Amino acid sequence: MAVSLDATNDTPVFTTERLELSFGKPQDADVLFPYVHGEPGRLVTDTLVWNGPVDREDAVRFFELHALGTFGENGFHWLLRDRTGEITGTVGEAMGSIGVRPTDDQEVCDIGYWLGAPFWGKGIMAEAIAAIASHCFDHLGFTVVAADVFSTNARSARLLERLGFEQAGEMPAYNIKRGCPVDGLHYVLRADTSDIN
Repeated sequence: MAVSLDATNDTPVFTTERLELSFGKPQDADVLFPYVHGEPGRLVTDTLVWNGPVDREDAVRFFELHALGTFGENGFHWLLRDRTGEITGTVGEAMGSIGVRPTDDQEVCDIGYWLGAPFWGKGIMAEAIAAIASHCFDHLGFTVVAADVFSTNARSARLLERLGFEQAGEMPAYNIKRGCPVDGLHYVLRADTSDIN
């Protein structure tokens, strides 16, 4: 998979075959808010530690945090955008989010991601994760990319396994979601065994 990287102001912007990964802007909130808010948004937020934005302004604040680089020197949060307009009908329209967070271990980073339900099943998140994992290995010096998913999120677990991630542990009562404990699964992708880049 070809990935181009444009580091403007030290902030990487990725382009893949169908996607652009770049920082969120306030106007993106109007597009993304319905995917992660209220009852319709639970298709997405029931799979996340995050319960979604309370209101549009909460979503705008989240994108402002993107632009501040809140995860430190090697951590970023990008929106997944339709680079050509073939997926959403609009060039540059946001569809979801993916982030990289450094951990206490300098060689390991953690990724988190979500995608609006209308775009599931199109290989979009696989394309985004592959691009980000490649960047983590080739440019940020990480040797392991980790991802945690709820044990009930079979779709995400299958996605990670298809990309070469290995299940490295189970996490009982990983999170309290809407008042109920949810178990988690810990996945890792190692640079020395990955064919993702």
